[in-house]
Amino acid sequence: MPRRVGVMGGGWGTRVSVPAFRAAGWEVAALWSRSTERAESEAARLEIPFNTTDVDELLGHPDIDAVAIHSPPGIHLEHCRAAFAAGKHVLLDKPFALDTAEAEQIRRLAEDSGLTTMINYEFRFAPVRLLIKGLLDEGAIGSFRYATMEIHTTNPLAQVGKLWRLDPATGGGVLNELGSHALDRLRQWFGEITSVDAALRSFPPPDADPPPVTEDWVQATCTFADGGIATLNLSWVSDPPSGLRLTIVGSEGVLTAHASGAMLTDGGVAIGKPGEDFTPVPPPPKQQDVEAGNSAIAVSSHLIHEFARGIDEGISPAPNFTDALRSQILIDAVRESAAGGRTVSVSL
Repeated sequence: MPRRVGVMGGGWGTRVSVPAFRAAGWEVAALWSRSTERAESEAARLEIPFNTTDVDELLGHPDIDAVAIHSPPGIHLEHCRAAFAAGKHVLLDKPFALDTAEAEQIRRLAEDSGLTTMINYEFRFAPVRLLIKGLLDEGAIGSFRYATMEIHTTNPLAQVGKLWRLDPATGGGVLNELGSHALDRLRQWFGEITSVDAALRSFPPPDADPPPVTEDWVQATCTFADGGIATLNLSWVSDPPSGLRLTIVGSEGVLTAHASGAMLTDGGVAIGKPGEDFTPVPPPPKQQDVEAGNSAIAVSSHLIHEFARGIDEGISPAPNFTDALRSQILIDAVRESAAGGRTVSVSL
């Protein structure tokens, strides 16, 4: 019998999570949404046998082993507490929480539950991102010295009705939405970040009433435990978008990468050695299965396979709630640095 999941959320949950769980061999047995109309219409469209707007009713459903929580971050603590009380394994969407204090509470609840918990940093499994990690791990450019990463994209969230993502009180803003992935990417490649020096800026549309007050642009300089340094320049108000550009400088060469989007599901990588031209790196085999369909669904299915392995082995594979907490600490440090105009040390 396949594993069975209840999906919470009628946005990313139904667009990506439902087909990703099915691609990974799971049965989607139940759907929760805050809207009765959306719960019913999406369940009918996706042929999900049960739908509800009652969290307890979903979590009490006998046909689910786990829950994928794609609700706004302001209610993650509430939903995780209920899921653990019901004995359900949890795959939780990012951003993890509204702040570090809430994030610590969620991680403690997870540890006390003994259940498998993972954070939805599905783009850890993006093929170009994995290719870069493999090259760095094998020492293709020697020891890490510094990196620059620029991401310039547009913000589609207002057009798809996700206005909570534009409200700081509910966890909105480009730092939470795209910056959480970018900071996790830096940690995955270069290790723990020990300090940040950052600036934030909002660029609300001139006709917005009231204007959004979340940040639209982030610049952060991150220092790592091994002494390396990286600068991040991130925006979702670039129209047209120019995508992602990455340069990593090591003791024995330079790695460059570019992608049309922010998550490295596509793009190219090249390596240059001292005194030589840059040479393109062949794309990884996994790129083919991502390009065959929706890239977010494809990489999410890889994450879900890890989630299933964690349940089988009684562990919480990375990216787990420890990774989520560390990202939340960094997000809060970026905000503190920008507000105070100073470098903020990070203790993890």
